[in-house]
Amino acid sequence: MSKPRARPAAQTRSKQTCEKLMAALERLLREKDFDTIGVAELAQEAGVAVGTVYRRFENKQALVPLLFDLWRDRSREQLSHAAITEDDIAQSDLRSLLRRQIRAAHAFICEQAHILRAVHLQGRLRPDLIGEDWKDLWDEARAGNRAFLDLVKDRIARDDLDRAADTMIYLANTALVEKALYGKDGAGHVMRLEGQAFADEMADVIYAYLTLPEVSSDTAAP
Repeated sequence: MSKPRARPAAQTRSKQTCEKLMAALERLLREKDFDTIGVAELAQEAGVAVGTVYRRFENKQALVPLLFDLWRDRSREQLSHAAITEDDIAQSDLRSLLRRQIRAAHAFICEQAHILRAVHLQGRLRPDLIGEDWKDLWDEARAGNRAFLDLVKDRIARDDLDRAADTMIYLANTALVEKALYGKDGAGHVMRLEGQAFADEMADVIYAYLTLPEVSSDTAAP
C-alpha cells in the first residue's frame, strides 16, 4: 500500500492554505475522532473549497504525517521546558523531582491528547504513514531520562542506569498515554485517581522502583 502524499507547498499561498487546514483539523480533533472527519467538513472548517484540499493532499490520510510532525515538535518543546537542572537537583528531593516531571508530562499529554490519539491510532492502522520516525522521539526521551539519572545517581539504588532509564520511560509513558487516550474505556477503568493525583501515583511507582535495590532474576524468589 503506497503512502498517501502531501504535495509540496512551495508558494506562500499554498503554505498558508496548509496551515489553515492543519489548524482546522486540530480544532475538529478536539471534538471528534479522525475517522469521523470528512474532507468536506475539514474544508468548511478551514474556509476553503473541497478541491483545494485535494490539490494539496492526495487524501485525508496524507494529513497523518503532518499531525505526527506537529506532535513531535510540541513534544521536543515540552522536553526542553521540563528539563531538570543541577539547581533543581540541589533544592529538591528525588520524590518531589519525579512528581514534578510526571505532572508536567501528564498535563502535556492530556493537553495534546487530540493529536496523539489520531497519530497513535492511525499509525497503528497504517504504519507506513509514520514509519520509524516515532523511534527518534522515544530515543530522545530515553536520553533525557538517562541524563536525569546521572544527576541523581547518588539517591537511587539502581546500578544499571541505562536499564533504569529504559524502565522509567516505559512505565511513565505507557501509563500516561493509555490513560489519556482511552480513559475509562481501557485499563484506566480500575484507576479512580485523576489529574495530579494520578500523576503523583505514577511518580511514586517510579520512585519505588529507582530506590529499590537490584536483585538478579536468577536469585529472585519464584
